[in-house]
Amino acid sequence: MSTFAQNLKRLRKQKGFSQAQLASLLHYGSTAIANYEAGRNEPSFDTLIQLAHFLDTTTDELLGVSITSQEQQLLSDYKKLRPGEQKLIAALAKALKND
Repeated sequence: MSTFAQNLKRLRKQKGFSQAQLASLLHYGSTAIANYEAGRNEPSFDTLIQLAHFLDTTTDELLGVSITSQEQQLLSDYKKLRPGEQKLIAALAKALKND
């Protein structure tokens, strides 16, 4: 089983979704998530993003890309900001990167 398949199953269960419920949120057939979790199919980029959204996680976590707990906390905090505040943080990060 791939890292993605394992992570999808773990995160889905943590959120309390059945495979059919998660598939329904994506407007897919009831076996779509089962096929992802079994490694028979892989999602498109758009579907991967939607899965991350519904599971309240990142595409990195779904794919098994390692990020530190500090980075995860920063991302979580950022997601809680209002859009204007997010733009301000993005502009500040860009300015600091260009120094």
